[in-house]
Formats: sequence, structure tokens, C-alpha cells
Amino acid sequence: MVSKMDPLEAQWSVLGCVILEPKIAGEVIARTSDRDFLDKRCRMIYQAVKRLFAAGEAIDSVSIRAALGGQEDWTSLLMQIMNVTPTATSVWQYVEIMQEQARLGHLQAIGSNLLAAQSLDRAQKLVEQAQGEFSSRPGAARLNMEEMLSDFYQRLEKKPEYLTWGLSKLNENLYVELGDMVVLGGYASAGKTALAVAFAWELSKKYRVGFYSMETNNQKLADRLIAARGQITLAAIKQRTLTKENYDALAGSAKEIIGRRLELIQAAGMSVDDIRADALAHRYQVILGDYLQIVRVEKRKNRTEEVADISMGLHQLAQSNSIAVIALSQLSRAEKSGKDNVAPTMASLRESGQIEQDADAIMLLYLEKPEDPGSRRVLHIAKNKEGTRGYVYLTFDGAVQTFRQSDLEVSAPKRAAWSTRTQVHFEDLPQSTPTPFDREGTG
Repeated sequence: MVSKMDPLEAQWSVLGCVILEPKIAGEVIARTSDRDFLDKRCRMIYQAVKRLFAAGEAIDSVSIRAALGGQEDWTSLLMQIMNVTPTATSVWQYVEIMQEQARLGHLQAIGSNLLAAQSLDRAQKLVEQAQGEFSSRPGAARLNMEEMLSDFYQRLEKKPEYLTWGLSKLNENLYVELGDMVVLGGYASAGKTALAVAFAWELSKKYRVGFYSMETNNQKLADRLIAARGQITLAAIKQRTLTKENYDALAGSAKEIIGRRLELIQAAGMSVDDIRADALAHRYQVILGDYLQIVRVEKRKNRTEEVADISMGLHQLAQSNSIAVIALSQLSRAEKSGKDNVAPTMASLRESGQIEQDADAIMLLYLEKPEDPGSRRVLHIAKNKEGTRGYVYLTFDGAVQTFRQSDLEVSAPKRAAWSTRTQVHFEDLPQSTPTPFDREGTG
């Protein structure tokens, strides 16, 4: 709620606090920007303060007046500003009020321009600007050691909330929170979209989830999801040959399906800015993008720079808005080493090392035996900032779009970091409903 304090008075109060208490100038500058000062003359004074601070000079009414030049008499205004502000004790309250009023002012200006917009493209850009006004300007969070230790003890009193995946091994080792970016990479036809849909289903029990598909239309995604939920073959869905048992299974799942907070978005041609605006408008807490390399981006000199821009944009979207971003990525074709295919690594992420840098966690999905489409899938946790890395083995029943655990125990590769060398078991969480990760598998 915008304060009833006059907008000009709020700006004067912030400037007055800096003049009265120059030692706070650096922190005020770190938390504010030119656009927070709607009044032109206040903005000019603020810019003069920034110049004086950067030069290491004194910040007072005399030096500010000198920095503003002699073309206008600033004495009267500076005296009014100091008179309005008797002390600097409420500076951060004034800053909050000023920034709130500034956002409102910018939104009102955008609204006026929107009414006068002559094209849909222009209107869309204005709507994106409006969405940006609801994200507070990021500041530099700072803790001294006493504050850090106190904050640590306080956090220990609260049970952390991490994203759950429908797979016990991932739940135990991936400490992903809202605001993190996860990359799921895979070769074509490895099943990464089906796995991402299963992740989205599990996450939608707790969070508002948006699944942005740049490649697959909503109906095809719906077919995959319903096949997994009802254990109905895709062939029966595509050929419209569902049996009475199929319809009964679907009817039994209908209430649960309707209750999930999951939305499928046909996103072909959308840019990172489009996704950000849409996600904020629909208040998504988790978004999945399928897939990263075909998000629309401004043309650059080379493809690597374009993909790097997409990756950085999604990373900033996650951090700035506390939204978990799960981005799917194509992998470069597997290299050959003699007769055997070399398993992919993070270097296999197509077209950009920036993806590897931006991600908090990276999972790579591929066939255990590349020449055998029916072989198990390997889910390699290749990067995990907050936990350990390792391998998970899955069988995939493409007919009903369902991943199952492999019953066959396999020793973990030497490079695996997870403590156990026995086969990973996927289990539903206690008191949870069944997920597309069926417990009963073959293998």
C-alpha cells in the first residue's frame, strides 16, 4: 500500500537524511537509483551526491550546490530539504516509501502509454515493463560475522523446504530451492520431456507450476501426462481406441489431475522476457522450459553468445523473483571412442559453457546402451552445488510414458560420489499419491 506521504516529501526526506548524515550516503546509493527520484530537481541533487561520493569529497549543502553548478540557485531548495528532515533515523522508511511511490508513478506512465499503443508488439513491451516494476531493485545483501552466526542459528530452527522430484534418491541429494536453476540435458529421444513432465507433476502438489513448451504442443503434452497417470498406452490415445478399463482408470484419476496446480503453456517463439512476464503474471513458483536452445533471443554474432544470453536470462529470472527454473537442454552428439559411445558430460551441453556456469544443478539423461533404444536410462547428476553427484538408473516404458526403477543392481561407476553402490530405489514420499515414477519396474 502506497504511503500517504507526499511523493515530493518522500524524495526530500531521503536526500535530507544523506545531507544530515553523510556516512549513510554509500548505503543509500547502493539501495536506490536515479529512477526512484521522480522529481527532476531531486534527481539532479541525487546525481550530484553520487558524484561527490565517488570522488571521496564531502557531502553537504555547500558542496552539493557547487556540484550542481551556478546556472540555478539551489540554496532555497536545499534549505527546504533539510528543514523537512530533522533527523536521519527514519531513512530506510523514507527510502521504502519513495521507491513504492516511484514504482506506482512508473506504472501510471506505462498505463498511459498502453492506452495510446498503436500495435500489439508495443503493448506487449509495455506490459513487460509493467511486470518489471513489481520486482524490487536487487541490492547487495550484506552480513557481518555476528549477523551471519545469528542468522544461521535462526535458520536451524526452521525446517528447510526443498523441491521434491518423486524420486527418493533425488530428494535426498538435490537441495534445490525456489530461486535456483536446474538444467536437465538429454539426447533426442532419451525421454527428457517425459521426465520433465513427471517432475512437473510431482512439484505441482506443493507449488504453482508452469510448463513452457517451445517444441511440443499442449495436446501432445497432455497425452503424455494422461498416459502416465492412467497407465493408458499412447497408441490407444492416438488411435482413439480406449477400453472401458482405460476410461475407468482415467475417471479414477480425474479428481487428482484437476487438483494439481500445473499449467501447460505453448511457448513457441517466446523470449526470456516473455516467459518472465507470463510467469510473474500467473504467480508461478516453479517453471520448466522445454527446451533452452530454442527460446527466442536477439540475434548475436554467433550461436554460443545467443545461448549464453538465454542461460543468463533464465538464471536472473530465477534469482530475482525466487522462482525455481528447470531448463531442458539438448546435448551435443555423443563422441565415439573405438566401438563404444562416450557418456555425456557437462561439456556436452549444446552451444554454451554458460549453461554449466549458471546452473545450480545439472542432470544428464541418456541410454545406458546407445545402440539399444530399449535399454535403461542413466540419470547422471553431473553438477550439484549443495549436495553430492552420482548416477541413477531407470527403465522407461514409452508406451505409457512411465519411468520405473531398475530391479537389476549395478555397481556405481568409479567416479560416482554417492555413498551407496547398490541400485537406487525410487519411492513415493510418505503419505503422497502415486506418481508417474511407478514402483513396480522391469529391468
